[in-house]
Amino acid sequence: MVFDFCNQNNNIMKILLTFIFTALISVSIFAQEETKADYKLLDNIAVSQSIYSVYAKSEDQKFTLKLCKKDTCTVTQEYTKAITSELLTSDVLVNIKTYLDDTLDMATVTDDQKTAIGKLIEKLKASDLSALKASKTELENILYTVDNEKDQYSAKVILNKHIPYYIKYKDTPPSKAESVLMTLNNTSNDSILANVSKDSLVNILKQVGIKNNTSDPTKKEVKGTGSLEILDAKIQFFNNKASSIYIKAILTVNGVSEKLIFENNSFSVALRYFNKYGSTVSVQNKNRDDIIIDYNDVFDYESDQFFNYSIANSQVSLSSKTPEEQSVQVIQRRFFDFFTGIVYTDVMGFNTENSNSILNAQAKLLLPLNLRNWRKLTLTRQFVTTANIALNNSFEDESRFIAISDDDTFSNFDLLRKNNLYGKIQLDVLTYESKGWFLNTSLGYSAGFYRTGFRYTQTLDTETDIVTSRQLLSVGHGPYLNFEIRPQTNFGADIFISLEDLNYNDTKSINNRSFKNDIIVDGGKNNFGVKYNLVNVEANFYWLTSPEKSKGGIYAKIGSYYHTENHSIYPQIMVGYATNLTSFVNRFKPKAADNVTKPE
Repeated sequence: MVFDFCNQNNNIMKILLTFIFTALISVSIFAQEETKADYKLLDNIAVSQSIYSVYAKSEDQKFTLKLCKKDTCTVTQEYTKAITSELLTSDVLVNIKTYLDDTLDMATVTDDQKTAIGKLIEKLKASDLSALKASKTELENILYTVDNEKDQYSAKVILNKHIPYYIKYKDTPPSKAESVLMTLNNTSNDSILANVSKDSLVNILKQVGIKNNTSDPTKKEVKGTGSLEILDAKIQFFNNKASSIYIKAILTVNGVSEKLIFENNSFSVALRYFNKYGSTVSVQNKNRDDIIIDYNDVFDYESDQFFNYSIANSQVSLSSKTPEEQSVQVIQRRFFDFFTGIVYTDVMGFNTENSNSILNAQAKLLLPLNLRNWRKLTLTRQFVTTANIALNNSFEDESRFIAISDDDTFSNFDLLRKNNLYGKIQLDVLTYESKGWFLNTSLGYSAGFYRTGFRYTQTLDTETDIVTSRQLLSVGHGPYLNFEIRPQTNFGADIFISLEDLNYNDTKSINNRSFKNDIIVDGGKNNFGVKYNLVNVEANFYWLTSPEKSKGGIYAKIGSYYHTENHSIYPQIMVGYATNLTSFVNRFKPKAADNVTKPE
């Protein structure tokens, strides 16, 4: 495929500038319309023996009321939507007495009437929500519902205050006799005690009933005899694992205290290890010995009802200072947290000579499979399903579907380049975690299908040409290597490299011509010593633009397919909007959403 990049770039720039200019004008007009919002009837209220009509003008987080008694009206001051019902009631009554009825006796206003005035703020918010839904399309309302689904809880995490620990000494661990002798030598000013021999000390210890227990040089870890107190801990959950754990503790040995900080810098921790032994973390003390603790000793994960290990991306803080701070409920991951909807444009599609579709819609579903890991390795971590439809890539332009006539042929590569619908399943077979690089590297296998528009014309000299149109189906499969990068809470990227074996798998013939043996060419394989005929390299980027307000953000993709038989490429440059990116970025809920009720 040959492109006139200069002309193409000029056309693209013109289209993009026109789009931006139009968008800015639209936003300006919309803003002007909003500022000119009129007062709308909110409710009729009774005050003493009179009826008043209440009109409201709502703008963003503020509103103004207009109170009318027949033809006489007054406008209140501007309120915030966080105003209390008591304060609103008081100010409305003052406005009525000051501007509409100076004979009003506040004592004659009943409690029910005051309650009705206070509920004006609730009715205003309900009216705003109805107006918002009315202004949105059905799809937008669905997305709004998904983004604002009510939270449910999986279980609670409990922080234990005093826990056991183990020591891995820098040198051979001392025996009990050696430990006592070291203590005497370090603390005693008495020269006689300071020079007591080990053998003499062993005899003394035997007399008081203490066995020597000489250390076994082959034993790597020994149980600590001091006291380890956990002060506080912070946990970040991402894709059903504790991705980051910070633990602050005080170690006291022989009356000497030392502050220790434990961090899981090597790998994420499966939540099951909060309830079973097998996952540890260590830190060096001032003697450069390794102090080792087990997460099962530090945390408990429990619930009064059925619980699961499906946890929403969130961060929690625990402290041993008070019983209330020692536990916190964690939010359950919802089904739609695994779902991402994307609407995007392929910039290459602005050139009608390319087969790229201008407007596309895509749905992705990421489902975790194995929530346990063996240190940095995870088997069958997750699978991803993808469905993509080209909204304008059907029979609108001959460059965007396969069109041949009589004895013409088409390339196997066209089944991919000109597809209007495809679906894929990707399984991460083996995943290696590199926490220092914020990286998960997955080796997996994918399988999918492609649907491609096809038109065959049989020309006739004496009759009208016979035109046959249909959708061709083909299948592809192959291994891939995915580099999943999650450096920030609102940004993520995937670098995807794959091999794919693309084959036609539909009607065998048309007009007595065989697709595989006659019509489709360039189906060669084995160019890399394997049977795959496609190479795909792409980079996907996910960016939450307003993580405090929405789960949606910008999606971008740049990549290319390479056909090993005819050496053609199919480039893609995509930009669009994605909703619910919680599976693809390490996104945490706003602070206000973390203020959950502590478990009883």
